[in-house]
Amino acid sequence: MTGQPHQASTGGGISAELGYYPIHCDIETNQFSILTLSGHEAKVAAIIGDVNVIKDWLYPGAQQQRDIMSGHIRSLPYSARIFGLPKTHVLTLHRSESQDDIDFVVWCLSFFTGMRLTTTEAGFLDATPIKPGKLVDFSLRRCTVTDAIQLALNFLELERGDPSASKRVTAVIHALFLAQYPQNLPFEQFQYLYMALDACFRLVAVKEGPKFNQPHAGRIQWMCEKFDIPVPKWAENTIADPSSLSIVRNNTIHEAIFFDEPLGFSIYGGNDPGADPNNAPLQMKALVCRLLVAILGRADVSYVKSAVNTRMIHSLELNA
Repeated sequence: MTGQPHQASTGGGISAELGYYPIHCDIETNQFSILTLSGHEAKVAAIIGDVNVIKDWLYPGAQQQRDIMSGHIRSLPYSARIFGLPKTHVLTLHRSESQDDIDFVVWCLSFFTGMRLTTTEAGFLDATPIKPGKLVDFSLRRCTVTDAIQLALNFLELERGDPSASKRVTAVIHALFLAQYPQNLPFEQFQYLYMALDACFRLVAVKEGPKFNQPHAGRIQWMCEKFDIPVPKWAENTIADPSSLSIVRNNTIHEAIFFDEPLGFSIYGGNDPGADPNNAPLQMKALVCRLLVAILGRADVSYVKSAVNTRMIHSLELNA
């Protein structure tokens, strides 16, 4: 992802244009504002009608190459990977002049809206959903964008002494989103989701002190128990019987073997029908979402404490 953000100092704050978000959103508070840019309807209509949209995911299309001598433009036999979308809103933080702050808030807004948003010219990789809610298992029906942005700002203030905390949160969100690229192979999806879970562990573990350590096999169970989340079966761990997820992780990362096959030759659980009745990757995604909400400061909400072995979409409450 490349390009400079559309940003401006407001003399006591910082602003940046962001996109692509298909919903009108106009909010003004003492700490921030988010306003819909002009031409919103036309921009949304153009994206919805794009020929490269498939099942609510927009793909960038073929890479273009221009011959310097002839000026002829050729469509290459592979897709462009990094691409941009039109900016639809402008976000202003009234009490900050830090680009890092506004970037963090936009990443958190991406998470809570369930679709990738960016302030950069080319902030999308391989494909991106064009509808909210596609990348998470909750909706904001019981809270608002205001609540989501306020939670991000609160986290920034709480973690001013540890700049790596906000970077790790954005890394978790990015890995969670990358895992859901529809063309991923199963081992690629697993690796992204495991990295997201391990980054969550790091965010939580640093609060326990510098000497705290937990082996990979027990990390997910430890986090679940800390936040009162029902422990998924694949995360259950004992000394005699390490968690099944940690075994998959060791084989994949250290031996390039995914369920007894070279990378790319097996689905999660193995190629036998019904080998993964718990659909562990889907549950890993759901667990990352719960851990992020907890890490950002709302470990108390009912969503965080709900089981991950369901396909239901939860209503997230942040304003309780």
